[in-house]
This record gives sequence, C-alpha cells and structure tokens, in this order.
Amino acid sequence: MSQSVEEMQPPADNRAVESCDDFRQRIRRFRRLHLQLPLCTRATCPTCGEVVDAQFTRVGDQVVLKFGCDTCGPRSEVHHDRIWSDGRSDVPGSPETTFSGAAIKPVLRRLPRTVETLCPECSSIILGRYFVQDGKVMIEKHCPEHGHFIDCVNSDALLYSKAAWWSFEEAPGQKYPQTIGTGNCPSDCGLCGQHLSSPCLAQIDLTNRCNMRCPVCFANAGVTGRVFEPPYEEIVRQLQVLRDLRPTPCTAIQFTGGEPTVHPDFLKIVSTARDMGFSHIQIATNGLTLANEDFARRCIEAGLHTIYMQFDGVGDEPHRLTRNYPNLWSKKVAAIENCRKTGMKICLVPTILKGVNDNQVGEIFKFAVKNIDVISAISYQPVSFTGRIDPGELKARRYTLGDLAHGIAEASGASPLQDMFPLSVVVPLSQILEALTGKPKIRPSCHPDCAFGTYFLISPDGKAYPFPRVIDVEGMFSEMNQIARRITLRGRATKLDMWRTWRMFKRHFNEKQAPPGLTLKRFIRSLQGLVDKNIGRGEGQKQTYHTLLCAGMHFQDRYNYDVERVKRCVILYSTPKGVFPFCAYNCGPEYRPLVEAAWRTEST
Repeated sequence: MSQSVEEMQPPADNRAVESCDDFRQRIRRFRRLHLQLPLCTRATCPTCGEVVDAQFTRVGDQVVLKFGCDTCGPRSEVHHDRIWSDGRSDVPGSPETTFSGAAIKPVLRRLPRTVETLCPECSSIILGRYFVQDGKVMIEKHCPEHGHFIDCVNSDALLYSKAAWWSFEEAPGQKYPQTIGTGNCPSDCGLCGQHLSSPCLAQIDLTNRCNMRCPVCFANAGVTGRVFEPPYEEIVRQLQVLRDLRPTPCTAIQFTGGEPTVHPDFLKIVSTARDMGFSHIQIATNGLTLANEDFARRCIEAGLHTIYMQFDGVGDEPHRLTRNYPNLWSKKVAAIENCRKTGMKICLVPTILKGVNDNQVGEIFKFAVKNIDVISAISYQPVSFTGRIDPGELKARRYTLGDLAHGIAEASGASPLQDMFPLSVVVPLSQILEALTGKPKIRPSCHPDCAFGTYFLISPDGKAYPFPRVIDVEGMFSEMNQIARRITLRGRATKLDMWRTWRMFKRHFNEKQAPPGLTLKRFIRSLQGLVDKNIGRGEGQKQTYHTLLCAGMHFQDRYNYDVERVKRCVILYSTPKGVFPFCAYNCGPEYRPLVEAAWRTEST
C-alpha cells in the first residue's frame, strides 16, 4: 500500500538532514589548502616513474609542477590549469558565467593538467593531475590524510585528446538552482549555481527493492537494510520539479531503482509522466518482469517507450559472472521478444569489467545488429568502483572508454580515431533544431570525457556502416553550429537558413560511401527520427534507415573523479532532497545513502 508524503518525512529530530550537512562540510574540509600556491603534493617522476615529493608553484603566468626526485634530480613540468589561472572559453559566443553568476571554467583540452578530484577514502575534495604515461591518460592525487592514489582515466591518450576538442559552447546552467548562492561543487548538491547543463535524460528512483541481487549494482539495491520507495504523490512532485526546470523543461525521464517495475504504482506513474508532457519515457530494468507478455503490453499502453535493459553478454555465462542469477538469459530473450511484439525499443546496457566480460563487447554488438528492428542502442558502461578496492584489483579490472573504442572497432570494422566521437559533438544538432523550430531542445552538453562512441547505419543485409563514413561529422557539425549561432543572434529563422541547412547536409553527405538504399533525403529523415517518435517509430519508421547508437558512458568513481565533469552532467536525478548529478548521487560523493536514509519507509 502506498504511503502519504507526510509518512515519508525523516525522523522527527532532523538527524538525517544534519548528517547531510555534516557530510557536505566534511568533503570540502581540505579545499582551502589548494586555494593558493605553492602547494606541496606527491607525484610520479616523469623520468623514473617513482612517486616523489613535488610542489605546484607559479613561474610567471604558468603553473608548474616541480619534482624532487632523489634519483633523477629536479624536474619541472608546465601544467594547464583553471584552478589558479583565469581563462575564457576558446569557443566564440560561449558564456563566461552561469545564470546564477558563477564563473564558468572552460574545458581544458591539453595535458598534463590540474584537476579538482576526490580522495577515494574520505571523499574530500583534493587536488590532482592528469598526465600521460605509457600512452595512457592517468590521474594521480594526494590526500593530506590518506596519501597518494593513481588510476587510469583512458587507456588511449590519442583518443582521449581527440575527444577533448569536440565540445562547443558552454551551457549557462539552470535559471533557478536549488542551492542558495553559487555553490561549491560537488559539496553543495543539488543543484547548485555552478552546474552548467540541463538533463538529457532525468532519473527518478522508484524503489530500492529488487528481484535480483547483482554483485556489481552501484545502487546496492535491496541490501541496505531499509526500503526506499516514495509513494505516487511524491514521485509526481519529483516529476514536476523536472518539468519546471528552466531554460529547458525536462522532456525525457528514466525510472530506475532497484527494479522500478516492482513499485506498486509503476504503471500509474508511467501514464502520469506521459500526461505531464514527458515525450520520452524509459525504464532501467533487468527485464525479468517484461518477460511476461501481458505486463509488456500494459507498459506500452501506459506510455512506456524504451527499455534500458541490463545486458552483460550473449548467453548464460556472462550473466552468471556479473549477476549470479539462474537462467537469466532465457528471461532476457523473452523480454526482447515481447518488446518486438509491442513496438517498444531496447537499449542494451552492459556493465563491463576487464577480465570478466570485456570479451563480450563484440558479441553484444553483433547481437544488436541482428536484432536491429527492436534494439536501437547499446550503452556500454565501464564499471564504476563504489567504495574501496585494492590497488592491484583496481588496475586489473579498470576498463576505460579507450578500451571500449577498440573493442567496438574490432567487432564492427570501425576506426576508433576516424569514426568515434564524444557525445558532446552532437550539441549543434540540438541547437539548430531549436533555432529552426523556436522550441527548446535538450542538448548533450556534457564533458567530452563522459561518453564516447558512434552511430551506425545498418543496411537491410545486416552490415554496419559508421556514420562518419557517410557524413563528414567534423565539417557538418562545425558548420551546423555556425548556422545555429547566426539564427540565434538574429532571433528568427528565414527561408535562407532552411536552404543553407539543406546545402550543408548535401555538401557533407558522401553518397559513394552510403549503404544501399540510403539517399540524402532518407538520411536527414533518419536523423529527425532520432529525436521525433512520430518519424522514428511506427509507420513513420518505414521511411527512415535503421540506426544503432553504440557508445560508452563511463560514470565516475572516487578514483578517477573530475569536478569539472560533474558540473556538466546531463544525467540528473530528481529525489526527495533535490536534483543531483549522476556522478554525485551514485558515485564519488555518493549522496544516495543520505537521501535513502532520510526518506526510508521501513526497516527490513
């Protein structure tokens, strides 16, 4: 039975609220230590590779790290910096402050560079640095209490550097942040005035109950000793918070958990979200309940569009290793078939651990291509390590977007360097649609480190063609951004703008490399179908070309955390205690346990 909002309130003496405030104070307790230079730290000597005493200092206008290595003698490296250095965006027209007046620190594109990060032991905000070692991008940091830590951010420094250059104008954040003042990220969630992006896909946890017990669950669903299951009325309030966001109301919602379908009001919540104006509704699910055809049909009748389905490989063995649930593969197959029958689309969501199921990256891709009529995307998720992990185990299991890019390439024939881009490269598509239609569009203005991959066009004979072979991605999106900027400055679109947009597509479309049956007109219609269900689904889908998004989104953890990434997060959680970026709620600082403790309904 659902409980009222009043019954969901924290215990009477507000201890949960106080503990959250104490937590915020604790994680920013060292921040004042790196407000001024010089700053003593520990760092890896660039010559011998040993961890030695080091010091950040200023030499003229540059921030320099000086190494005090007993073996190699003094060494110095200039670091690109936004912590102690002023700087403006290198993109014309990019705002310098958020709507709340907080200064925007532009994305740093070169290495080595300084970074505000977190201590893996205590979550405190500390200073770190990104640097290249043996062709990999590494992060290292030194906590005043817990010492030195090092981790791999990306196994391919060249791919990392390419991605760094493919972001456009900064977003100015939210007009009405929920935290007073400009805030200190990530200790003042959520959202504070420093947050830059609007949600591409918002999340609401319906419950922490689950019908599985996955050993890799970042939510620790079902094992916390308490039930977190907000009633229908509270979920509606959280939905309204998302619809009230400005400058862009949220239009895409994902219900998560736990297993969201076990909430007693699940179908009612889905239909309410549809009636409130959410144009895209999906659920993050293990697929067990959708193996029932009757339930799947009730889901689509309620307004569910997409299944974001846990999928760690093809066959029983990969799921045994990551999920430890009997006969899970047959349930996955049944759920996929029911989605095919009902017209819902599926995004496969594999959690990838090196040495466990990374050999499944290619198999998952091939499975998606064979089932392209019902599977529209693969969102690979390199594992995020919550809590503590042994340094040796961290090194052995860390799987990065660079690893993933090469795994996808091996299966598909794509070139990581030529065919793959960060998600932020498609921001101009949102900008030009908004400029041409006059309607707000969600834009994936996340940090270029967050997500990396490509779209594929899938021909009728089952062959995958990377988008960048068919369209000049770099030229098209750069020109698209210029056209959108001109329209925005003028305040209206003209027929000439429409003609220029058409010419842009024609100029950058490579007809000779296009798969069979793909004309320029059909290609443009397929792009429209990615953002408009009236075109991309049902009868309209017959006039488009099958596309498959194949990308990885690497959620952060305390070992590889970058505060500038979380400021730009586009996957936001609406909760009873505010709106939180994904990498503040589930990992890094981990606000989830505080929210769930404050809003628990009962003990188990």
